[in-house]
Amino acid sequence: MSSDEYDEYDLSEFTSQELATADANVSHMLRPIPEPTTSSTGPKIHIALEPSCVRVERPLAQQNNVVTASTTASSALLFVTPAVDSPYSRFCSWKGAFSVTDLVGPAWCELQYEYGLLGQKDKPLHLRPPSFISRSGKQILVQRDRATSSNRRLKRGKSTHQALENELRPVRVTVTVTTPEERFGLRIAQLIAGFNEIITCGKTRELPVFGIIHGHAVVGVIDEVVQVCPTSERTDRPDGGVKSPSADGDSGARLQSSSTSSQDTYTLGLIDYKTRRAEYLPPEEDSRSPKLQLMLYHRMLSSLLTPGMVDFDFLWSLMNLDPNRRFSHTFVRDIGWADATSNEEVYMDLNSLVSEWVVIAHREKIEQGRMKGVNAELQLVYRRALDQTESLDNGNRRKEYVELNDPLQALASEEQLVVARAIAEKLPESCVEEEGAISIANAIAEKIKLPCPPEHYPSAWSQLVSAGSDQENVALQWAIQESLLSCAEKARTAWYISQNEPVVKGNDPSNMSVFAETKRQGQNSDVSKMSPIIGTRKFLMDDSLLDSHLDDILQWWMGSRKPRGVAVAHTYRCFTCEYQRSCEWREEKAKEVATAAVRRRE
Repeated sequence: MSSDEYDEYDLSEFTSQELATADANVSHMLRPIPEPTTSSTGPKIHIALEPSCVRVERPLAQQNNVVTASTTASSALLFVTPAVDSPYSRFCSWKGAFSVTDLVGPAWCELQYEYGLLGQKDKPLHLRPPSFISRSGKQILVQRDRATSSNRRLKRGKSTHQALENELRPVRVTVTVTTPEERFGLRIAQLIAGFNEIITCGKTRELPVFGIIHGHAVVGVIDEVVQVCPTSERTDRPDGGVKSPSADGDSGARLQSSSTSSQDTYTLGLIDYKTRRAEYLPPEEDSRSPKLQLMLYHRMLSSLLTPGMVDFDFLWSLMNLDPNRRFSHTFVRDIGWADATSNEEVYMDLNSLVSEWVVIAHREKIEQGRMKGVNAELQLVYRRALDQTESLDNGNRRKEYVELNDPLQALASEEQLVVARAIAEKLPESCVEEEGAISIANAIAEKIKLPCPPEHYPSAWSQLVSAGSDQENVALQWAIQESLLSCAEKARTAWYISQNEPVVKGNDPSNMSVFAETKRQGQNSDVSKMSPIIGTRKFLMDDSLLDSHLDDILQWWMGSRKPRGVAVAHTYRCFTCEYQRSCEWREEKAKEVATAAVRRRE
């Protein structure tokens, strides 16, 4: 057997799988970067793409409010093998990639997100099972009324996003896709078309991005990308938000220079739209998921714009794609890369599209020097939700649903004495004597009646559940929030009945629909009028925060830990959750509290 310079090293501590992974990683790092082609062809149309779902360290430098990815292509790649029953193995391994929503959605409540996967929440409402079995073997019952409410909110958000995209692309084109390679090729084609739209028009919407994040393939779609010129004027608000940039509700208008010439430099500003029924911004703590979402978009787009930053060979292997597999003539014609009147065959594959993207990005960023990277300031724009879930009454008048989904709002409609009694009945379970329980209950009931802006409800809820206790008395906090949620649910049901609307079939009060209907005024199809901007939040890219979240959430996806529910201070989120009554996290916390109460008695 021949020897080499590594014989003196003891490699027995590594398994054959680990050595094979190391060999693959070294091969990726040593492979030459292909020379970009000089083709200047590009898609002639805007393509509508439907969104689909290792450690990679990429140092980023922040200068002049711009974040630019490092140009080094070498990185330590490590793919952690997921457990057999992990969420990744069950729900993501088949597609070989995470969606951005997969990585940031659980930040609201990991258990709710896992239940959504198990309960097939991606399917239409009528096709979802009424119950399912959790990973621990417990049957989880779905509260139908809350599932209906959640589905309605999702439809409103989709309607708003679709209307916004239609403003820029009123003509829809059907593209025939027959292979996984063509499906991903469609994503790259739309990325190229969208980037060209940014160059010529100053902005684009629904821009697909993708990349390798912590050793995993990730795909996503950015709501809006605009040119941000150094001369852009901003209208800041004292509360840290930004007022509506333009009278017509177009958030990109004021971010662009009024006269963009070929000599102007710009950065790319990323905007994500969120829809709300309420006329106020959500609290900061409830904006964590969308903030992380924009940060992921920022990282992937920055990498795509830097040659060598995305290891496409590794990406293809993760997603099990053949970059040399030829696209069909129909696909090439549909995306506008071949003359529809010509029978001439145009050879294209994933490598061809990647080369074209590299040429376009390199020309705009390096050769012409106009585009200076992705702006470090990110923006969340909250819009009034469009309601496409209308019904007709006997007079054929249009109606829309008004929801009562905040527990404090529901409690405010209840009699103070009733709330106090409900709280006092629960407190003895946490070792609070009767006299003390009545005192705490009355104090909480009085605070509920005090005026409080809706945007402060979450912090007000946190103060209520911790009233009269120190931080260690979790039993008391849990008893308070349990009584408040129970009382709020009764108040919501009573509020609904007072609206004199029919209920969903069934004798169980939990099956009641909790929506009142109000007349809808006539509106035109102008998105800025039908979905006006409520307000905007701006914040800076934070790599350490993003990496910390990704490290943590990937442990759950890979099966290294159980999902976590919300903290007691955030249990107001349970008020709209369709899995609240069967929630294992709440049951576990209740048992912990009961055990702690027994110990306190002893």
